[in-house]
Amino acid sequence: MDYKKAFEYISKKVEDELAKQNFTKQKVSNEDGGDLVSLYTSENVAYSVVYILDKQQMVLRSAAMTDEGPDNDWKTLATWLYDDETADQKDAESIANDFIEGVSGTVAIKRAKQIQKKKKKSDDGSADPKFLAKRFVTYFPELKDEIKNEEDCYYPFRGATFAKEHIAPRVAEYLKSSKGKETEKFANVFNVQYGNGDRDTRAIITIVILNSLDDEEFNKIYEYFNDDLGRAAKAARKYKGKEVKPEVPKKPRKSIGSTLLNQSK
Repeated sequence: MDYKKAFEYISKKVEDELAKQNFTKQKVSNEDGGDLVSLYTSENVAYSVVYILDKQQMVLRSAAMTDEGPDNDWKTLATWLYDDETADQKDAESIANDFIEGVSGTVAIKRAKQIQKKKKKSDDGSADPKFLAKRFVTYFPELKDEIKNEEDCYYPFRGATFAKEHIAPRVAEYLKSSKGKETEKFANVFNVQYGNGDRDTRAIITIVILNSLDDEEFNKIYEYFNDDLGRAAKAARKYKGKEVKPEVPKKPRKSIGSTLLNQSK
């Protein structure tokens, strides 16, 4: 059985099993020396089926998911030799059954829970304010040029100032017209960025952006926040209306998170 047909057969079997677990098949470019790759992702876990051409191997692997996709720290779960000069349909079926077992059952559930638990242990993420700003380009394309201008004119990137002047007004305007699923999807941007963000980023989300909203706009998006952001956003509302000054060069650099809170008192 031709290795390409075998790969398609095995990948489809894995896809059918993962679809039951709400995984999504992603488009990937098979440009790695002729190797074949299929990719399936959920909120926390990614699985990939790979045929390594020069080794004639079918491989099942997994990785944790980040906001940008798999973290690329791939763990090999199973490896099978597949030489299409000698292998047949039964060999492909055996591989498919083994891979299906690898992505289902108690072992797979335990794997997903471990990754999710590892994520929750990190109280302070690593995504900075510039990263946050770039996440909104999908919704507000004009931000791309404004971010570049900020980078060209100021160092370091003035996260709070940029958010106050360029992001917050657009968020408020967007919420005036968004409805239902649109608002829910938009709120998830905040959920993800708050979860992955460093202290500066979290403070900018709650104190600068969300506190720029009037009560109607805030309540509209608040209902879609997860528990972590919901608690933080509600607590930050007591600072609404208090001035947050633009950043100035600091010696030594302090966290914007603490700076914003101190300036808001």
